[in-house]
Amino acid sequence: MARVPLPALALCALALSAGPAAAASFDCAQARSADERLICSTPVLNDADTAVGGAYKALVGDLAGDEAARGFARTEQRAWAGRRNNACGFGPGAMAGVTDPGACLLAELTRRSRQLIALRANPALGARLRTVVVTQGQPGSRIFLQAEQPEIADTAYPGAAAFNETVRRFVAGEIQTFRSDSADLPKEMESELLLTADTYLPAPGIVSVQFTAEGVQGNGFRYAAAVTVDVAQGRTLTPAQMFGQGPWLATATAACRTAVGPDPGMAEVCTGPDLQNSRTWRFEPNRAVATLLLPGKELREIVVPFRPSP
Repeated sequence: MARVPLPALALCALALSAGPAAAASFDCAQARSADERLICSTPVLNDADTAVGGAYKALVGDLAGDEAARGFARTEQRAWAGRRNNACGFGPGAMAGVTDPGACLLAELTRRSRQLIALRANPALGARLRTVVVTQGQPGSRIFLQAEQPEIADTAYPGAAAFNETVRRFVAGEIQTFRSDSADLPKEMESELLLTADTYLPAPGIVSVQFTAEGVQGNGFRYAAAVTVDVAQGRTLTPAQMFGQGPWLATATAACRTAVGPDPGMAEVCTGPDLQNSRTWRFEPNRAVATLLLPGKELREIVVPFRPSP
């Protein structure tokens, strides 16, 4: 679902590095499809694809003796390849209007590699996570939206039903808000929402999902939202619950002020309510990340150390 172009320098590097590639995660001698040929002929894409293959093999390697988890991982990897191609304009049913398929592929490959690495924090759970894509409308229609919705594919996994329902409700809320806001626009004005999701496993039994939205609603927009879920109990967790005892808000405020600089107008975001909002925070095994929307539609990540509370 990557639709944001890479910075100009990255695009130039991608173009200038085009040439024969030695090895991807598949046999380039057997490359037949357009996406495979592009990956094999562009070293930066080849490297990114190789990284995905290595990260996937590492995840599967962590699952020795858990054939069910390996099966879920294989199924999701194939499904991801299909989503990637649809997002980047390859194959039947692919999304139209992709201006730079190579840049799109690089973004999707890089994102998938990071995601697979993150899932290794808890392989038994991570391998059972999958992404369901919720689509309403068609590109170019009055309202079009496409939202990634993580869920636990193994219905027998403890807490799967509660987790899936919690995330479903969260995504449904984002969609409803988007539709409500779009209803106030003139009928001839198109509205589009693309919502991507990345999952992190910061502690046993806890899944933190980072959503990133972009689209058009009169003007272009971007925002980030997160939800952290205790899988066993099927409940969302607040930053205070995740950080536990300690001056986490003061630490986050100081890190925010360092990140945004001395501009008084920018520093206001560090003292407002956002840093206390659960939607602002995602949690990873060794760090917590608050994603703030700054002027100019910039999403800025504020990183602080994190250790799961006892």
